[in-house]
Amino acid sequence: MAEQITHEAAFKALNAGAAKALELDEPSSLAILDQGGNLLAFLRVGDAALSTVELAHNKAHTALSLRSPSGSWMDLVQPGALYYGLDNHGGRRPYVVFGGGLPIRDGKTVIGAVGVSGGPAEKDVAIAEAMLSALGTS
Repeated sequence: MAEQITHEAAFKALNAGAAKALELDEPSSLAILDQGGNLLAFLRVGDAALSTVELAHNKAHTALSLRSPSGSWMDLVQPGALYYGLDNHGGRRPYVVFGGGLPIRDGKTVIGAVGVSGGPAEKDVAIAEAMLSALGTS
């Protein structure tokens, strides 16, 4: 992996994610953001619901902004928890705190993120992991 994500690498990741979505029979939207939070690549696989387009982008934004998987925040934002209400303060995009958003790392540095939406969180995470694997990260 390099310090930035090339469009060739992004296309490779989208292809890997699409293959995993088809394997899981899960129509999904796949988003890849660069280090600055800009949408680098996007693909809607199958007949993914239109709502999945923004959710995939927002999951990637969450993973990039918080430097951790989107799903790792679910318990922390519940009433009475340490970060209650954080999910309502994502800035230009809302934070989505269920699984499917993963940061892309070059060593310890976060250089982007992937986001997947379309199915149950477990399947979204599996598709996102396939995308990271294609990028040479985990």
